[in-house]
Amino acid sequence: MTINSRRPATEAIPSLDGIRAIAVLLVFFAHAGLEHIVPGGLGVTIFFVLSGFLITTLMRSEYASTGTVCFRTFYLRRFLRLMPPLLIVIGATALLSEHNIVKGHFTADGLWAVLLYLGNYFVISHDFAGIPAGIGVVWSLAVEEHFYLFYPPLALLMLRSGRGNRSAALLSALCAAVLAWRFWLMLHGGSEAHLTMGTDTRVDAILVGCVMGLWRNPWLDTAAKRCQHRDRLVAITCVLVLIGTLAWRGEAFRLTARYTIQSLAIAPLIYLAVARSAKAPYRWLNSKPMVYLGTVSYSIYLSHQVIMFMIVDNWPHLGWAAATTLTAILTLAVAELMRRWVERPCARLRKRLHRQVTVSRNSTVPAPVNLR
Repeated sequence: MTINSRRPATEAIPSLDGIRAIAVLLVFFAHAGLEHIVPGGLGVTIFFVLSGFLITTLMRSEYASTGTVCFRTFYLRRFLRLMPPLLIVIGATALLSEHNIVKGHFTADGLWAVLLYLGNYFVISHDFAGIPAGIGVVWSLAVEEHFYLFYPPLALLMLRSGRGNRSAALLSALCAAVLAWRFWLMLHGGSEAHLTMGTDTRVDAILVGCVMGLWRNPWLDTAAKRCQHRDRLVAITCVLVLIGTLAWRGEAFRLTARYTIQSLAIAPLIYLAVARSAKAPYRWLNSKPMVYLGTVSYSIYLSHQVIMFMIVDNWPHLGWAAATTLTAILTLAVAELMRRWVERPCARLRKRLHRQVTVSRNSTVPAPVNLR
């Protein structure tokens, strides 16, 4: 499996924005009161798998271009991607809560927990007390950021080894360990909040994405030869597995194996969506509406529930349809402003950082990484 070094790390990978759009729509409509039919938790798991795949792909591309991974630049790019919109949403939410437009207030501990990406364990311990209504969605950001504190050095070691099969086996073993830990916690009185929001209990989804990024990467490695019958069979099987995980409501399964099984079913769908992006039924993921929603999905995710609670609490006479429509309009307006004035300038800076690292690290392009 050889990296195509002609594809820079900054080049857009097809279908990813469309997949982000699906994930954020699942979360949005679940929070809008349709959680009994819309699996919002599945949307978060999709984000996790996608994040692991994308970050690993970027690291592989950088390693192919420079022969290493610059940790300083990696963390600076992550900061520029996540922190500016988060600071704006936190500041606006704090202002709204001080004027009682949004219920709840930041305590000092709650504010620091959110700012330092400890929101998941704060929510686990305090049951959303100490933060304004709607800001609790930051728990998933904390899971990702905790994971990326230790993953880059491990990824660099695996890239240097050049052994994709062994790297995939190592990450798969870590996935199994997380699953076993969830079972242990469930059997020994672990809380549902910990099992669903803890970094130690949810990183297996990100690890599944990392396995695909290292071992069977549809963007960097030679994709399997297209076979319409096989692809359809894989896609249908994965969708049926996902439906089965949602239909099986047993508490033990729901809090333990479900997350791992869902992640394993999501990964092949992402593979097909990227590898067959120009073919049906995946082309629609690259349509303009889906790409746009995916582009602003982070701002939508951060702001939508705060806006939703604000509307429901201040205009209780509105029906569900009107409240949801107004929430969608205001959320999209916030996301568009964020895209124009915050995310797009930060994206340009991230690309500039990547180009500087590539030039400074190596004036010649090394041989592509061959992971076997």
